[in-house]
Amino acid sequence: MASIRCVRLMRCMQNLLLLPRKTINICPVFHRSYRRGLRGYLKELYERRLKAGPEPERHPSELGIWNHDAELFAFGKRFGEEFDENLLKRAFVQRNYITKEEAKRKELGIDLTTVPLGLVDNDDLAKKGEEIASRYVKAYLRYSYPHMFEEGICAIHDFLMSHQTLLHIGMNIGLRELIMSAEYPPNEQAYILTLKAVIGALAVSQNVERAEIFVRDIIIPQLIGKDVNELWEVVNPMGLLKAMLASEGRGPPEPRLLWHSASATVMSLYHVGLYSDKQLIGKSPGETVTIAEEMAARNALKNLMQTTDSRAPLTLGAKARKIKLDYNTRNRSIKDLLNENVEERVYGTEI
Repeated sequence: MASIRCVRLMRCMQNLLLLPRKTINICPVFHRSYRRGLRGYLKELYERRLKAGPEPERHPSELGIWNHDAELFAFGKRFGEEFDENLLKRAFVQRNYITKEEAKRKELGIDLTTVPLGLVDNDDLAKKGEEIASRYVKAYLRYSYPHMFEEGICAIHDFLMSHQTLLHIGMNIGLRELIMSAEYPPNEQAYILTLKAVIGALAVSQNVERAEIFVRDIIIPQLIGKDVNELWEVVNPMGLLKAMLASEGRGPPEPRLLWHSASATVMSLYHVGLYSDKQLIGKSPGETVTIAEEMAARNALKNLMQTTDSRAPLTLGAKARKIKLDYNTRNRSIKDLLNENVEERVYGTEI
């Protein structure tokens, strides 16, 4: 039968070729699974997907492949810390999550007094963690920058404890799926509150010293690659420099033009140096003499406070375990400097 069909097919093709008309190219399709409407079907699905928009993010627990207790255990082991299981779980519970679960139970007719939810939010742990972190950060900065004014220490502290810094840390240490919040993904405040609560939970689970080590390992390294002098804005650097030199019994700063280039063009450059008792204490370039003088004053402050770019790196890791911090002693402040009868003589403007 197959041979007869092949013969008939060949005769039909010969007859078509012998007809007095244009040549017809015949390309027989032998694939039984070929579907002409497949391309249009897939295109329609693609357009509908674009019109509907992306799917909302769903928590892994909705996919049935999530074990919250196991993930909490793994979280503590990743940092090499031993947490109390109940305290660590409490550190991730947000207040809005408790409110949401209580509302669900009321809708189902469950009496909360008879069958309590058994969850406590992390507000208390977050307050404790914030106090520990803030106290340790200030003490560590005073140890690392002993010649910087207390106002500068507070400015760096505010940067490390700021919303953006803590949010960056919280989003990169695996808190996203562990946070028990009414919404997913959790909001920014939930990340910050949970990070502080984890510090507080570690302090209660072990001791304050372990919590401080945790703070040193995850918060202090955010200063790496940062210029601490830019984190503290000094309004009047020349006035502060005069006060510092006067308190040390040194002569006032004297600006000198070291060299200049292209002063008659829009690309002018002036290099100014500051001298005190015939010693160069700072220098810097600038577009104008005024700008160069101000930048030279800032450079001199860096040299006096020992916060230059060539300073020793921060003490971290195993070396940091040997340092002893003083939590009660503060660095000298600008107010203390001005109270030493310097303000009346050489300093009358705002710093």
